[in-house]
Formats: sequence, structure tokens, C-alpha cells
Amino acid sequence: MTKFILEGQIQQVTVKDGYKLKYIHVETPAGNNYIIKLAKPLRKIFASVLIPGLGVKVTGERTVYRKTGEEELKALKIKPDFSNNAITPCKNHNVGLVETLSSQVKEQKLSETEHTCSKSPEITGTNSKCAAKKAQILVCQKSDCQKRGAGKVCKALSEVLSDRGLQDHVTIKKTGCLKKCKAGPNLVIMPNKARYSRISSSEIPDVIEKHFSLEA
Repeated sequence: MTKFILEGQIQQVTVKDGYKLKYIHVETPAGNNYIIKLAKPLRKIFASVLIPGLGVKVTGERTVYRKTGEEELKALKIKPDFSNNAITPCKNHNVGLVETLSSQVKEQKLSETEHTCSKSPEITGTNSKCAAKKAQILVCQKSDCQKRGAGKVCKALSEVLSDRGLQDHVTIKKTGCLKKCKAGPNLVIMPNKARYSRISSSEIPDVIEKHFSLEA
């Protein structure tokens, strides 16, 4: 077992039982991707904080299992970076920094962030258009978003991108929970991290026009 430290951006989160945050998928600036398991004390602290697009610094333990050769990364300390991030957690919460001292995990409070969810379709992010060749649209596929029309949103995205010749430039990525479950369907546009909640299929053409229309 060895210690590791890495910095990067969350690309995806894995949720168990529909609401328990268990893994984060992090991409480093060098383009390497890692799946990191969260220590149990971190899961509750960061339940409404760790979402795709957020920059993080992760410290933890790396274990290689001899029989299988498989590697497991376990986060014991996470420091979110909100400095250049357009996504704001949509709950009252404590953003915690968790450290391991003498095999015990202790919480250190960093700050408190409060944000009230809007009941209307929400747009968070910059007005600048994404660089098409790097663009992704993350669409939550968890049950709450599915019940509220995530499937229709994905279908509309595919149709509109195809109609506008953007299917080779913009990738639709179906993800796990993006939080704000009761405000679904939820999607996040990368790389500018614009977030849409309560989005409907009829709004998709305007969203694509705003972020991905090709310059003449």
C-alpha cells in the first residue's frame, strides 16, 4: 500500500442505490483517467459537491492486489477547486477537507456554501460557445431524471446534433447521478461546465444553438 496525490477534473461519478456517492472518475491534465473510491466519511461530506466538471486534488492510498494485479485507489482527503468552476452545489452543506491521522479520519471544515435551487430551468455557466472538437454533453440517467424525461432529452440531443452536422464534434455521454435529482432532467455541457436543470426536449434546439452552433 502506497500513498498517492493527484489533481484533475471529475468526469463522472458512480452512485450506489441511487443516492450513495461511491466513486469519482478523474482525468488529470496529462489525459490519464482514474477511478477513485471514496472513504466512507467523505461520501456524506461531499455528496452534493463532487459533480462532473469540478476540479479536485485527491490524496489517498494505492493498493495493488497480488492475485489479480488490479489496482485500487482510495481517497482519504479531497480538496475541491471552485476557483474556475461554474457549477455551484445546490444544497446547504459543509465543504469538508478530510485527513487521515493515526488511521483515524478527521474532518476539517473549510467553508459553507449556500445556494437555493430555482424552480425554473436553470442555466449555470459562461455565455461563450464551447470548442466543438472538445465538447461533451453529460446527461444524467438515474431513475429520477429518467422519470422526468431524460430519455426524451437524449433523443432530442441526438436528433438536433445530427440535423446540424455536429454529431462528429459533440459527444452525448450518459452518466450517473449529477445531483439535483428532484430538478431533473439534468445535463452539463463540457468544457464550459454550463448546467441545465429541469430541461425539456423542446428546449434542446436553443441549447445547441447557444453553445455549439458552428461559425460560418
